[in-house]
Amino acid sequence: MQGSNWGVSNDALVAEGLMASTTDPVTNRATAVSLHAECPRMRAEDAVLTVVTLAYDTATTNALPGRARGLDVAERVLCRDLEHWAGQSGTAVAIGEAAVAYLALGTPEEAQQLRSRLPELTTRVSRDAGAVPRMSAAQGPSRESSDVVARALERLVLPRGVVPDQDQWAAGAARTRPLWDATTGRRFGTQVRLQAARVGAAAADRAEGLLALTRSPRSVDAAAAAHQAMPQVVAAQTGDEPVMWDVSAVLSGTGPARATLTQALTDLCPPGVWVGVSAWLAVLDEVQQALRTLRARGHRIVLTRYGSGREPLAAFDELPLDAILLDTHLETGARTTSEDSAVLLAIFEHAARNGVTVLSTSHGAVDLYRRPAPVLRPRTEDPGDQILERARFVGLTLRQTAILVNASKGQGPMAPRWDRYDVATHWARARA
Repeated sequence: MQGSNWGVSNDALVAEGLMASTTDPVTNRATAVSLHAECPRMRAEDAVLTVVTLAYDTATTNALPGRARGLDVAERVLCRDLEHWAGQSGTAVAIGEAAVAYLALGTPEEAQQLRSRLPELTTRVSRDAGAVPRMSAAQGPSRESSDVVARALERLVLPRGVVPDQDQWAAGAARTRPLWDATTGRRFGTQVRLQAARVGAAAADRAEGLLALTRSPRSVDAAAAAHQAMPQVVAAQTGDEPVMWDVSAVLSGTGPARATLTQALTDLCPPGVWVGVSAWLAVLDEVQQALRTLRARGHRIVLTRYGSGREPLAAFDELPLDAILLDTHLETGARTTSEDSAVLLAIFEHAARNGVTVLSTSHGAVDLYRRPAPVLRPRTEDPGDQILERARFVGLTLRQTAILVNASKGQGPMAPRWDRYDVATHWARARA
C-alpha cells in the first residue's frame, strides 16, 4: 500500500503497520509472538520469569457463541482480570483459544511475592455466576524462558497427572479427519495431525492450538522423531485425495529451536503432501522461508485456523499459499451472529479473488457460503474518500484495510480504532 495513493501519509501507514505487527488485533495487548522474544534482559541469568495463564476449559470454550460475541469477548475479559491482579509488574499476552498469559521478569524475591498472590487471582475470577477460568503458573530462570512458558501452557491444558516436563507428542500418534471444500461442499481430502498424549479427541484441537504456541529446545528430538514417522502415517491414507499434514505442533519453537525445527521440516517433509500451518505462525520469517522452499519443491501450502483474527498482515498473493482452513469458532459464530458472518463472507470473497481454496472440517460450511450477505448497520462511520471501496476493489485483506483506515483517521488517543468487524460489516452493507 502506498500512502500517497490513498490520501494517507506513509509515516502514518508505517506507524500503524508497526503497531499491528506487535499488538494483538483481538485484545489490543501484546501478540503471541511475544512468547518468542529474545533480548538481553530475557537472557539475564539473575532474572526470574513468571508466567501466569488464565483460560476457560474446552467445554466452555466450545460453547461460546463464535468469535465476535464469544471468544473475542472472553479473551478481553481474561486480559483485564490478569492485569487488575498483577498491576504494572508484567505484560499481558494474547494466546488465543479463550486463553491469555501474563509474563513478568523480576528478582527472586519479586517472583516469590508474585507467586504468593496467586490465591488472590483465583478469588478474583471466581464469579458468582458462569464458568470460572482455569489458572496455571510456572517460574524459572529467564534464560530458559521457552521452557517456563511451555510448562505454564502444558499445565493449563493437559490432564491432571501428566508430567509437564515430558514432551506430549509421541511419534506416530496421529489423528485424521475429513476436509471439505467450503464453496462446493465436496469432499476435498484428509487432514493428518499429531495429538498430544492423553488428550481426548474432544479437547485435542484446543490443546494443540495452545501448546503449539511455544516448543522449548527439549522438544526438538521428539519433533524430529515425528517427522521420521510421518511418511508411514501419510502412506496409510488410501485413495487419490490430497493429504494435508498440519505441521503446527512440530514446527513452533523458540530461539535456536525454531530454526532447527523449520530445517527439519524442509529436510524431512514427505513428498506430495499438502503442508498446513497455523495462520499466526506464518508471520514468522523462518516459517515463511520454510514454506516458500517447500512450495518451490511442489508442496501445496494451507494456512489453518484462518479467520481467528490473527492472520498475517500480508495479502494472499504475497504468501506461499494455496488454501486456507477456516477457524471453527468463526464458522460457529457465522451461523448466529452477523459480525462473524460478514467476516466469513469477506474471507470467501478474498480467497476467490486470489484463486485460494477455502477448506473446512465441517460438511455444512457450504451453507454459510451460499447464504445471503447479512444486512446490518455498521457501528462506525464510513471514513470517506472511498477508502473502503478502493480497498475492496484492489483486494486488500480485512486487516490491511483496518490499518489503512486507522492511518487515515489520525493517531490521536481519542481516534476510534477500526478492526476486522468494522471493515467486514461496511463491505457487507455495500453488497446488500
